[in-house]
Amino acid sequence: MEPGQQCPGSFCFPEALYTFFKLCNRKNRSRCFCTKPAGLPYFCDKYSKFVSQPTGSLSNEDYINGLLQADPAVLETIYADFRLPMVKILTSLGSSSATGRSFFRAALVETAQHARSGTLPADVPFFNILKSFGLAHYFDWLTEREQPLPENTPDPEEPTFPLPDSDTLRATRAQIDAWKKGEQTQNAGFNLWEKIRFAENRLDEHSSPKSKNNLARNIFIAFVLITLGWIVWMFVFRAKTPAEVYDENFTLPKSLMEDMRHRYGPEMGNDSVSTRPSACEFYLTEADRFYQAKDYESATSVLAQILDDSLTLCHSDALLYIGIIALEEEKPELALECFSKIEDLEHFGEDIYWYQSLAFVKIAELNPLLRDKASRAVERARSNTRDSIRRVQAEKMLKHLAR
Repeated sequence: MEPGQQCPGSFCFPEALYTFFKLCNRKNRSRCFCTKPAGLPYFCDKYSKFVSQPTGSLSNEDYINGLLQADPAVLETIYADFRLPMVKILTSLGSSSATGRSFFRAALVETAQHARSGTLPADVPFFNILKSFGLAHYFDWLTEREQPLPENTPDPEEPTFPLPDSDTLRATRAQIDAWKKGEQTQNAGFNLWEKIRFAENRLDEHSSPKSKNNLARNIFIAFVLITLGWIVWMFVFRAKTPAEVYDENFTLPKSLMEDMRHRYGPEMGNDSVSTRPSACEFYLTEADRFYQAKDYESATSVLAQILDDSLTLCHSDALLYIGIIALEEEKPELALECFSKIEDLEHFGEDIYWYQSLAFVKIAELNPLLRDKASRAVERARSNTRDSIRRVQAEKMLKHLAR
């Protein structure tokens, strides 16, 4: 049966509607099995509209052995089979795509640690193990930051198995942070960490051209033309348009360097544990000179040089400012792409949610059908900010975006 074809009493849906729900209840036996081209199975029954559970292309033993041996081929297969569904689960709970990818990596490291200690359950599918560790890290990270847990937390699936306690989870994340800074490289898991990042980069290299091809742009343009009548209606009858909401809330930082000093403090990210390369400050200062002169093209070109592999500690700075400049130049898609790649959640978490919400509002200027998506992005920004001014702004934005 093909995806989208009717099942007895229900439907199987295509990849575009890919999401996560609890597996069908065992009592509901009237179900069908549908497989889509990517190899991810769909289970449907008359009691459950849509359930998706990726089984992957290898056996549990192959996945675990490949993880233990840091086998590049197996790691790439794990990324191809499971990263997208894992990120979908986490974004459905309110995280950003970048956060979802971070906790997918944490789940891989956690799984490897338990495999080395022989504490992995033998009867649980590999994806369920990854998902359980990823959710455990995400919820513990929210608790650590004193943020509320999502209300739509998925129910646990059978069979269950004991999860690490908070101290163990935070020790794993601290270990990963050390590896990112080039520290503790003699640790047993560092070789796996390097192979994980290599596999991730290869996957991103293969997937990024697809996101930039002309087909997606042409589909978007065609969609805008089709909804032109709706846009006219929205402009006539709404008190405030998305454009007005955007213009009232988007402001550029006066200076990149001043913004960095506010973010990092007087030490500018340098402390006894890590020191930022001097090239970072050089490029950022040069970019700030063009930025304050409103020569955004030159500022972006200088910031792009920071994305060299040798300056990884400064990637998040460059990506944030390139994204903000993209918003100023009315390129919200580019801005979203930059924000999704920021990994330094400690210093950039609130700003990521805030500027992502503004990017979605900007996109809603052209396509009012995406206004609901913009509202959800603003709601995420409101719930993830500690800045009282931004919270008030977000609440006003939500009122204007409401139908």
